[in-house]
Amino acid sequence: MSSQNPEINQNGSASINSGQYCIWKTANGSSSTLNITNASRANNLIIAITGAPSTGLIVQVNGTLQPSVDNIWTLPPNSPSMAVIATGNFGGSTVTITNITNAQNDAEAAIQCQTTATA
Repeated sequence: MSSQNPEINQNGSASINSGQYCIWKTANGSSSTLNITNASRANNLIIAITGAPSTGLIVQVNGTLQPSVDNIWTLPPNSPSMAVIATGNFGGSTVTITNITNAQNDAEAAIQCQTTATA
């Protein structure tokens, strides 16, 4: 069940439907991971990600390395191996994940965020 426009402070998870967004507040100097999957068994999930650093992250979308996580991504339905995964130092940035899927073909975005302080 999704909650309306949730906010994650460093660690946590959330689910958002079409027209909703999630804000993730990261920590500086930390190793963080963002993982987004499509919870729908029938519809494509379309998400927009903004606010992440443009460098210093390892980004993989649907199994392919990408130069940046800030973009619009489409995840196919019923494909647990397909995901948006970004790891690295997010530099204390505030990342916004917006579900821009068409409401008539809604797909739920399952979001997991983890921040691990590095010594």
